Amino acid sequence: MQLETLIGRNTLGILYFPADYAHPRKGLLALWRRHLLANAAVRDREYMLALFSSHFPNSRFVTMADEKIPAQEIESADNLVLLFPDSIGLDFGIIERSIASRWPAKRMFALNGRRRFFRLDAAMRRRLAVRRFLEKSRIPEAGFLVLFMVATPFLALIDLARGHR
Repeated sequence: MQLETLIGRNTLGILYFPADYAHPRKGLLALWRRHLLANAAVRDREYMLALFSSHFPNSRFVTMADEKIPAQEIESADNLVLLFPDSIGLDFGIIERSIASRWPAKRMFALNGRRRFFRLDAAMRRRLAVRRFLEKSRIPEAGFLVLFMVATPFLALIDLARGHR
């Protein structure tokens, strides 16, 4: 289905693809970043551009390697489609905030690597911010780890009391 007919032809696709997506950094400090990117199942640049072209065949796109916003391109477009290479756009928070504050009249959408298309209004950006925080911090996983570490000795004692090994 071509989404271009739904939102209009004057659409700009924006793909933010930092260098460490394709070439992960090395070293101990970059280990957490590599872990996050591996779990995020980041799609490659060619996949995302082909996905955008299939839904918006007459629209143009820009690829950003850093967080510098292409102001001239954005000003000439009516609709902006942010291309998230992962499911929640882990690194797009600062770009979304910058676009929303500098061009509040622009309609912003997201097309993610799982082929989901949705509007990026203020409520959706807040929900994504919470998901991104939880994804980057791994607080739920840490909570379950602590819970299991505390519960395991008690469960082992219960098994021993019942005669299980």
